[in-house]
Amino acid sequence: MPELTEPHLETIGFDDAEGYWTESGIDFSSIPRTGDVWQGTHGRQSSEGMPCMLSRLRNSGMRTLAASVLCVFSVAMTVGCSADDTPTPPGGGRAPASLVGAAANDAFGAEVLTLSVGAESTDARWAGEGLIALSEGQFRFEVGETQPHAEFEVGTVVGLGGEGAENTVSETVGGSIGGAGQRCWMNPHAPVGYFTDTISVEEALRVTGAVVESMRGEIKQARMIDPAIDSFEVELMPSAAEPEDEFVDTPLRVWGDRWILGRLGGPIAVELTDEGALRSLEFEFGPYEPYSLLGQQHSVDHVSISARFAPADTALVLDPPACQAIE
Repeated sequence: MPELTEPHLETIGFDDAEGYWTESGIDFSSIPRTGDVWQGTHGRQSSEGMPCMLSRLRNSGMRTLAASVLCVFSVAMTVGCSADDTPTPPGGGRAPASLVGAAANDAFGAEVLTLSVGAESTDARWAGEGLIALSEGQFRFEVGETQPHAEFEVGTVVGLGGEGAENTVSETVGGSIGGAGQRCWMNPHAPVGYFTDTISVEEALRVTGAVVESMRGEIKQARMIDPAIDSFEVELMPSAAEPEDEFVDTPLRVWGDRWILGRLGGPIAVELTDEGALRSLEFEFGPYEPYSLLGQQHSVDHVSISARFAPADTALVLDPPACQAIE
């Protein structure tokens, strides 16, 4: 093959709008030469993330065009690429807010999900798991570990609707209001599953539902943190904290206790599954005033809540017992 010289090199460029290489845009006479190939600076990403460069040259004795693709090698391995390879952003090119919003929509549309929640403050923490129907504002939740030990029996926390203290009950068997082995519902006229030094179970579950509900259409901004595990930081619009009071007669919301969203200490950490489903939430807020049975209020600097979701293979059953102490 005759030696290549500058006058016989064509100039080419990449047309980003049309997606192909054109005959203008790069002056190869000013580009460093490697061997008999003049290297272009307009690189494209292969599907493996390797930059590729396409050079086009013309033989001085022939009018035959030849295309050469130069690829970067890593760890002595050759990775194939072509001029048609294009970079694929995480999530298939969709914006982070769109990915998170779609996951929240799917979670909200699920008939029932399993839910694991933990809450923690400086001096108290609890964790448990159960079932939740986000679109109905309903849940059935069993508290497991508590530190320190709860002063009163928490029982099973049952949510009959997403808003309002009177829509949540504590279910006990053979407790103080029923006979031996009798299942009873009781509303204590206080946040169900309350602790003296951290958030109640009822409020934690309601605000978790409120976060998912608002991520469906009230994301102010979202950014991807780690594409490898589909983790994001999400900030909600100020409207997510409204209304601050109960809205039992207002159909605009399913989940209440939104005043908590007005006290968030930073963005909400969101993680999705490989399939784009909602996997977990983590957020922190404060200050918080735990319920006090004796009316001696005190403030907790911060409360952190973590929640994990997964598909459920059992139904959420909220059948009311004959024994009830609900006004």
